Amino acid sequence: MEVYVDDVIVKSDSVQQHTIDWAEVFDRLRRYDMRLNPEKCVFGVEGGKFLGFMLTSRGIEVNLDKCQALENMRSPQNLEEVQRLVGRLTSLSRFMPRLADKIRPILKLMKKAKKFSWNATCEEAFSAVKQALSQPPILRKSIPRVPLLVYLAVSLES
Repeated sequence: MEVYVDDVIVKSDSVQQHTIDWAEVFDRLRRYDMRLNPEKCVFGVEGGKFLGFMLTSRGIEVNLDKCQALENMRSPQNLEEVQRLVGRLTSLSRFMPRLADKIRPILKLMKKAKKFSWNATCEEAFSAVKQALSQPPILRKSIPRVPLLVYLAVSLES
């Protein structure tokens, strides 16, 4: 089970285990008097578009519509367009390691709200992100009994 703020995702390897897992989830919901919003509940998802991502047999993939929207986006001309760009990129950040470092020149524009200046460095960062999204990675589940390698990216800038 994965929980993120107000989202709960239950994944299982078999139908029998899935039934057991859901029984536990519903038991805890009852125990703590929690309610589910039926308009936002989805059960039995095996593939397709889900929570803004594409679930396939290969893993979790970027929704290509989101990538296409970014590829078609022109360079921001004002602060509002920069904010829109950063919002779109944030929704794809789990597919782009060290995104904040890659778009640092763009993020700095948001701190200098009164003096907007889209420069060559910002354009290079924007182009690099577009290039990276032209072949986005696929998130795959770990394989049991195979060592899981974890990489921690640390930036010197704040």
